[in-house]
Amino acid sequence: MSKNIAVLPKSLIVFGLCVPVALLVGYFLATPTELMSLSAVGLVLLVLCIPLLLRWHYPVLLFCWNANLSVFFLPGQPALWMFAAGVSLFLTVLGCVMDKQIRFQNVPSMTWPLVFFSLVVLLTAKLTGGIGLRSLGAGTYGAKKLVFILAAIVGYFAISSQGIPVSKAERYTGLYFLSTATGIMSNLIYIAGPAFYFLYLFFPVDNALGQAMEDFAGNAVGARFNRLPGVTAAAMGIFYVMLSRYGIRGILDLSKPWRLLFMLLSLALSLLGGFRSALIIFGLVCACQFYFEGLFRTRFVLSLLLAAVLGGVFLMAFSTRLPLSVQRSLSILPIEIDAAARVDAQASLDWRLEMWKVLLPEVGRYFWLGKGYAINPTDMYLAAESTRRGLAKEYENSLVAGDYHSGPLSILIPFGIFGLLGVVWLIVAGFRVLYRNYRFGDPALRKLNTFLLSYFIARVTFYFVGFGALSNDLTLFLGVLGLSIALNGGVRAGNSVSEGGVTGSPDVQEC
Repeated sequence: MSKNIAVLPKSLIVFGLCVPVALLVGYFLATPTELMSLSAVGLVLLVLCIPLLLRWHYPVLLFCWNANLSVFFLPGQPALWMFAAGVSLFLTVLGCVMDKQIRFQNVPSMTWPLVFFSLVVLLTAKLTGGIGLRSLGAGTYGAKKLVFILAAIVGYFAISSQGIPVSKAERYTGLYFLSTATGIMSNLIYIAGPAFYFLYLFFPVDNALGQAMEDFAGNAVGARFNRLPGVTAAAMGIFYVMLSRYGIRGILDLSKPWRLLFMLLSLALSLLGGFRSALIIFGLVCACQFYFEGLFRTRFVLSLLLAAVLGGVFLMAFSTRLPLSVQRSLSILPIEIDAAARVDAQASLDWRLEMWKVLLPEVGRYFWLGKGYAINPTDMYLAAESTRRGLAKEYENSLVAGDYHSGPLSILIPFGIFGLLGVVWLIVAGFRVLYRNYRFGDPALRKLNTFLLSYFIARVTFYFVGFGALSNDLTLFLGVLGLSIALNGGVRAGNSVSEGGVTGSPDVQEC
C-alpha cells in the first residue's frame, strides 16, 4: 500500500504534463499547414529531443552538415545543418562554462580571417540595403545567401570546438560525407509520385526540379536527359569515404578487387546527374591524392596510364549508347557523343561566358564597396517576366539574383576587394592547417589527413577556375577545415599540437 502511495504523485505529474501537451499538439495538428501549427509541433519535438541532443549533438551536426534536409517548421525552411550548427555550438559553449575541465578548442590562425570576413559581410550588408529576410516579412530578397555564410562560420566553430578521438575518426568522417546520400531522396520522391510529395517537407525539392521541367516544359534541345543530381551527390559521398579510408594505394590493392570495382561504380553513378563538374572534381581529387601519397614515384603511374588508355578506348566504342545524362557529363572529353547532349552542354557554357563578359565591367564599380545580397522584388519580377517573354537573355535572372556561376565574381561583386582579401586569407590559413596536419598528424590519421588536404585543394581549384558560389562553397571549405582540426585536436607541429590543442600531447579531452 505504501509503495502505491509513493508512486501516485509521480504518475500524477506525468499525466499533468503529458495530457496538456497532447491536447495542445492535437489542437495544432487540426491545421497542419499553418506556420504557427508547424512551429508549435516542431518546438514540442525539439523539447522531447533535448536528452538526445545533449548526448549526441556533435555526431548529429557532422551528419547534418552535408545532408539534404530542411527544418520545415521554421520560417524560410532553413537547411537542417544550420539549425544543428547553432544547437551544437550552444551546447558546447554551455558545457565549457559549466565544467572548467572542458576546454573550447580554438585555432587563432583560422579565427582571425573568419572574424575579418564576417565584419566585411555584415558591414557590406548594412551599407547596401540592410539584413532583411523575405520569409520574416522584410521588403527585400537575397538575405538567404547571407544567412548561409554566417551559418557556415558558426558551423565551423561548432565542428572544430572539440576533438574527435582517433578511435572514432573513420566513423565520424563517414557520417560527414555519406550524409550526401540524402540528396537522392528528392529524385526518388518525384519518381514515386504525388502520394509521396509530402516528404518534400523534409527533403528540399531542388534536385528534382530538372525532372519536373522536362516533364512539364521540356528543354531547348527537345531530348529527355533524366538528370539525377541526387544520385551524383550520393555517389560522390561514397567515393570520398572510400578515398579517405583506403587511399589510392588501398583502392588499387588487387588482393581486394571489390574496392576498385566500388570506386568505378561510384564514378559511373556520379555521371547520371549530367554535371561535367562531377568528372572534373573526381579527377582533381584523385590527382591530388595520388601526389600526396607519393605514388607518382612508383609503378602505379604506368598502371594508371594503361587503365586510362583502356578506359578511353571503351568510351569511344560505347559513348553514344550511354544515357544522355552520362554523355552530357562526358562532353568535356574528346569523344563522340549524341548531338543533343553536346548542344545542351555547350549552351550551358555559352550563356555563362556571355554573363561573365557582362559582369566584368561591374567589378570596378563594386571594387571598394560590394553590391551585397539585397534584391528588390520588383527587379526580380521584371527580370523573370522579360525572360519568359523572350525580351531578355537567359542569364538575366541569375544576374539579378546574384548567381554568377563564378567563384571570384561571387566574392568581388557582393563584397568587393576586402571580401576577396578575407576569403584568400581564409583559404591560405586553411591550407596551412591541412598541410601541417598532413605532415605532422597522428600516423593513425594519415589517410584521413591526406584525403582532406587533397579534397580541399581540388575544391578550391575548381571554385576559382571552374564553377563557384561563395554562399554554398564556403560551407564546404569550413566544414573540411573544422573536421581536420577536430580530428587532429588542433594544428599539428612536429609531435605536438601548435594551435588549438594541448602542446606535447596527441590526445585531446572531448567536450
